[in-house]
Amino acid sequence: MSLLCCVAVSVAAQESDSVHTLREGGVTVTVSGTDAVTWDSLDTMLKDQLTLSGSSSPSEPLADDLAFFTRQHFIREGWPQAEVRWDLKGDTITLTILSGQQTRVGKITWRGDLIVPEEELRKFLLRPSIEKEGADKTNPVWVESELQSGTGLVQRRLRAEGYLQAEVVLTPEAATGSDGLRDITMEVKPGPRFTFGSVDFAGGPVELEKQMRGLIAQTPGEPFNEARVQQIEGQLNSIAKESGWLNSATVSDYKLGQQGGTVDVVIRMTPGERVRVAQIVPHPDFSRGSKRVLTAGFREAEGKYYIAEDLDVMFKRALDTGMFARLDVEPQLQPGISPAQADLRITGEETKPKTLGFELGFDTFLGPQAGVNYRNTNFRDQGNTLAAELNWSTAGPLGSLKLTNPAIFNSGYASSVQLAVENFNLFEYSRYGTSLNLELSRRASKHFTYSVFAGVSANTVSTDVLTDAEIGPDTYTLGSLGGSMMLDYRDSPVLPRKGWFVSARLESTMDVMGSNVSYMRTDLRGAWYRPITKKFRFAAGAALLSIQGAAAEELPIDSRVFNGGPNSVRAFAERELGPVTNGGTPLGGTSALFASAEFSYEIYPNLELAFFGDIGSLGRGSNSSAFDYSSDFRPAIGAGLRYKLPFGPVRIDYGHNVGKREGESGGMLHVTVGFAF
Repeated sequence: MSLLCCVAVSVAAQESDSVHTLREGGVTVTVSGTDAVTWDSLDTMLKDQLTLSGSSSPSEPLADDLAFFTRQHFIREGWPQAEVRWDLKGDTITLTILSGQQTRVGKITWRGDLIVPEEELRKFLLRPSIEKEGADKTNPVWVESELQSGTGLVQRRLRAEGYLQAEVVLTPEAATGSDGLRDITMEVKPGPRFTFGSVDFAGGPVELEKQMRGLIAQTPGEPFNEARVQQIEGQLNSIAKESGWLNSATVSDYKLGQQGGTVDVVIRMTPGERVRVAQIVPHPDFSRGSKRVLTAGFREAEGKYYIAEDLDVMFKRALDTGMFARLDVEPQLQPGISPAQADLRITGEETKPKTLGFELGFDTFLGPQAGVNYRNTNFRDQGNTLAAELNWSTAGPLGSLKLTNPAIFNSGYASSVQLAVENFNLFEYSRYGTSLNLELSRRASKHFTYSVFAGVSANTVSTDVLTDAEIGPDTYTLGSLGGSMMLDYRDSPVLPRKGWFVSARLESTMDVMGSNVSYMRTDLRGAWYRPITKKFRFAAGAALLSIQGAAAEELPIDSRVFNGGPNSVRAFAERELGPVTNGGTPLGGTSALFASAEFSYEIYPNLELAFFGDIGSLGRGSNSSAFDYSSDFRPAIGAGLRYKLPFGPVRIDYGHNVGKREGESGGMLHVTVGFAF
């Protein structure tokens, strides 16, 4: 036979008649008169007390305890005058809560030697009170424990400035004002100040001596505190461990005087034995393909000293494959082995290998777009990626099939083969093309990547309007061979805010089946990004595209270089800076130079207003070097909006044609995705 005990708790708050019910350990508790926000925390407290009491039935002691803890709860939540009355009738405990007026923090008066600005000290004092969701930032709820915690933060802030004996005394006014505000007086007693004197260092590895001494060279004269000493020790140990001294440890000796002044510090390091990587050990739960990619990608670390920077490059290569949502690489020392060795234990989480996606969009050049793509990042459980795409726009369909091996021959190199078919029918001509491309690439360091590539393409161009000189060869098969490199110091490749990059691409193209087309093409690009304030930034970019060995008329129209568009001179539509036929077909050229500068300001989270200036030119002659270009420069100025998304910003730009010529429009509106340069 079971016994059901009912406990009814009535909370008479000033402005709420809502009813709440809880059941705990066979006891039903009904609570009325408290709002939902207060009930969330009160509910948890009552459940805890009923569980801890161990009571199987209501009683006067249980009712008295519930009343006591409920009152304490309300006092902690800013009702210092709260009263709780209880009554026991049969199986029901009734609690009546008279909360009174909620007290809030009023005026804060600071006294003493304020070595830190008053406004900063106020933020530390009120931090525990105002960090809660929905808190009043000016007059937060008076919670004694939170104010005491804030007082401790103020004291720690003073000690961070070297005032190790600093004391802060919080004195609240005896009474609360009629407006519910209770004022505070904060007395600051900083005491003497301590600063770093000489800092001596010994015992570090000879290979790292210069780097470690450089770290502590700026320390003398800084405010002294124990936390700063521990921070220096941690930084020295990090330098050692990142270079293979995984057992590094430091101790510091110093003596504090009573009157402040300089403190001399001696730091001694015991680095231990430098550790080499023994073997790569992926977690057994990884798939066979993932294990292959990880083992191959990290293999070059085996037998070498553990160096965190080198491992970071291998780590990024693994993430570049798209196979992993998360990776963790930890060295595990092998006990009792000399010379010291460690296994690299790799754990993490794989991404879902097979994905099917659909795309809809609009671009001011290609118009409406739609596409479907399939991707398998672990094809046949070999660690290879198979990607298939089919896209449609007003220019026509484009389909491709690409197979990528991220660890070819079980090495740190990646290879890919891609077959693509395209029908381009946008202007006064139509081109059908089929291409096969091979690429071998490698991330050589954290910032440097390079690749070599080869390919062949067969193309047919048809037109009823354009002349032979305008269209160039109409049937041609080309073979190409080349390489590329990129040095990238941006903080993000898709949403850069600071840093820079430079890239270069060289391609030699030759005739394969008698179409008499051969040339050399070079693409040089670079950009620099600089934040000015938290919301204000500056960016600049430039590019020079050049074809050597042929004039424009000797090249197929889609093999030429173009200028104008959302990523070059934005006063022109895509490709339309330069000669255009009467029907609107851009004829392109053999050199394109453009440069841009842009200021942007964040007017709302993730939304920026930008102002930019562009300049560029298009040449059509036969160039003798990669640095030949036309001096007929065309300027543009404009403004736009950027909304940041994880894959890059959505951009709306309008570029004004400053030097408008006959037949040209006064400007151009661009809608696209991605950074301009």
